[in-house]
Amino acid sequence: MLRRAIRERNILFLDQGNTATGRIAEAIAKHMAPPQTRIFSASTTPGKIPPQVLSVLEEIGVKVAASNANSLNDVPLDEIDLVITLSPEMKGQRPRLSPRAKIVHWAIPDATRASSGDQGQNAIYRHLRDEIDTRVAALFLDYWRNSNA
Repeated sequence: MLRRAIRERNILFLDQGNTATGRIAEAIAKHMAPPQTRIFSASTTPGKIPPQVLSVLEEIGVKVAASNANSLNDVPLDEIDLVITLSPEMKGQRPRLSPRAKIVHWAIPDATRASSGDQGQNAIYRHLRDEIDTRVAALFLDYWRNSNA
């Protein structure tokens, strides 16, 4: 059996605030991505990443270098093959992309909008992290399953 090459080599996780969801997805995807796959995250309204996001990612061995979110201007949109929109508000919205870009929507609520105190917020971020981790693993599963063939 021949190894199937991943079709989407340039992946963008797009959300509205990119303070939690997009950065978690980007960090986890970079941690799992097949070789020669570039991962980006961006937002229509970039903001600062809450410190709890960095903490819950470190719990699973994933590090995030920057504490600020990216804007769409920071992403080579003409090179993107797959856009994954993350927040419910983003469904149907998209920046100008290459015609070859495929768009997928993951309905994941933005944890920064929930307010439950520090402990409750950490639990929300952990749940969000685990949900995104599962979805990103599924995204790359076929590639890794066939990589030893």
